[in-house]
Amino acid sequence: MPKVLVVEDEMLIRLHVVDTFRDNGFTVVEAADGEQALRLLEADASIDAVFSDVTLPGVVDGFAVGRWVRRHRPGVPVFLTSGEVNAAHAERVAGEAPFFAKPCDYAEVADFIRSRLQACDA
Repeated sequence: MPKVLVVEDEMLIRLHVVDTFRDNGFTVVEAADGEQALRLLEADASIDAVFSDVTLPGVVDGFAVGRWVRRHRPGVPVFLTSGEVNAAHAERVAGEAPFFAKPCDYAEVADFIRSRLQACDA
C-alpha cells in the first residue's frame, strides 16, 4: 500500500484529504505545517509521495517542502495544491511538481498520484 504524506494546515481540509486518500488505498501520514513535514520525511524513509498545500504557516511553505524532497529524496514525487496561488506561477516555481488548484476532487488526485507511482515502478 503506497504511503503519502499530506501537508495541510487547515484541519478540516486535511481530514477530508486524509480520509479520501485512505478510502482510495493509501497509507497516510499527515503534517500541519512544513516544519513537521520535513521532520516526518527525515524520520520515515517509507513515504512514497508528498501532497502539500503551498501556503503553510511558519517559514517552510509547500515550495520549500518540494525543494527539500527533490534534494534529499529525489525519487519521491511531490504534488502541490493551493486555493491562493496562481497555477501558472506555482508550476514555474514547483518545476515538475504537478499542481492542483483548490477546490479539487481529492479522489481524482488520489487516482493521479497512484498512476504516477505506478509509472515510476514500471
